[in-house]
Amino acid sequence: MNQRYIDYATYNIWANNRLINDLSKLDESKLTQEVVGSFPSIRSILLHIWNAEAGWLSRLQTNDWGVLKSDQFKGNSKELFTSWQATSEQFRKYVETTDLERKVNFEHKGEQFSIPAREIAQTVFNHGSYHRGQVVMCLRQLGVTEITQTDYIEWVREQARAKAKI
Repeated sequence: MNQRYIDYATYNIWANNRLINDLSKLDESKLTQEVVGSFPSIRSILLHIWNAEAGWLSRLQTNDWGVLKSDQFKGNSKELFTSWQATSEQFRKYVETTDLERKVNFEHKGEQFSIPAREIAQTVFNHGSYHRGQVVMCLRQLGVTEITQTDYIEWVREQARAKAKI
């Protein structure tokens, strides 16, 4: 049962790393430059993705959203990338070692919920894909044309190519 979610967690790391590799080539000012979209800058989108991933992981582990708010992070982009990558690795380890059918109880906007951990994991992976797409849109606004593919099917094809070489 967990293998599908382990695959998604592995894909999430792969896609994040590909995006981070592209972003690492840019001047820091590009990441904070104002863009038109749901967020004012690429950095703010990245902080949002990382904060959600860390918050959901905390909720899965402790039933509490025990993370700093995105706007409280004061590190540079390299520190953000490193922290985000570490969180993604921790999320995969969680998925590999937990019963994803376990119900997670929490309150959101005054309502009580009891949701299987697998649904929260899927939420994190979908959320990351959605916002990585926003980052790509912002990169294009800023004139960046060399953007690495992060679609799930590209990860699947890469896995197939690697197996074919064995």
